[in-house]
Amino acid sequence: MLEKWHEYNQTDVPIDTYEVSEVIQNSEGTVIKLMGEKNNMDITFGFVDSLRITDEGRRIRTYNENESIQKYRENFIGNPLYKVEQSEYFEWIKKESAGFSTDLEHYAIITENDLIDVLSTFPPTITNYV
Repeated sequence: MLEKWHEYNQTDVPIDTYEVSEVIQNSEGTVIKLMGEKNNMDITFGFVDSLRITDEGRRIRTYNENESIQKYRENFIGNPLYKVEQSEYFEWIKKESAGFSTDLEHYAIITENDLIDVLSTFPPTITNYV
């Protein structure tokens, strides 16, 4: 696997152990709500080209082959939001769209129980609340 995973926007994300509490997708965009032990966070995308939600147990290869997420994966405390370069998911959507989806970015949200992949032209907005 040639993917490279990098923590995204470290300054806006409080360190915590997060779980997905809700995913809302409608005409206003996509909101992924995370609930932590001390903090809650909304990750909002104005428009999403593709969204994939997978139980973490079905993504063992991704977890095992990406060294950049191994430290986080030890106890799932930290920043759950990543940006993925050289993304297999992006390559898949590019093929499916006959080459029309070339300006997308791949963002990934990792929790102890879920891995959410988002392909979007626009970066997310992060809102924190207690």
